[in-house]
Amino acid sequence: MATFVTQNRDLLGVFILLGVSLGANILLHWVVVCRRLYRHGARFPTGLFFWRVFSELRKYRDFTAAAAKPLTFYYTGFILTWFNLLLAFGLALRMLWLQSQVGNY
Repeated sequence: MATFVTQNRDLLGVFILLGVSLGANILLHWVVVCRRLYRHGARFPTGLFFWRVFSELRKYRDFTAAAAKPLTFYYTGFILTWFNLLLAFGLALRMLWLQSQVGNY
């Protein structure tokens, strides 16, 4: 699998893009969103489970809107999360397609 990815430069580039984007999303979530949630009484597992990202973003939006602060980080995190999900899905489909077309590609 590793040789398959390293031989296809387009897959390697998309994997690097996904890694950097995912790292930026996690950093934004932990530094901005979780900090505000912890400040308002959230418990420890905040920010550790990927299936709770959207609910934590909603809570962050509510706390930020109640404090009358701009929602820039909320929208950035929301868009970046959906971008990462769609990019990972597209990358998985691309890899499946390339593996089924090994002889022709």
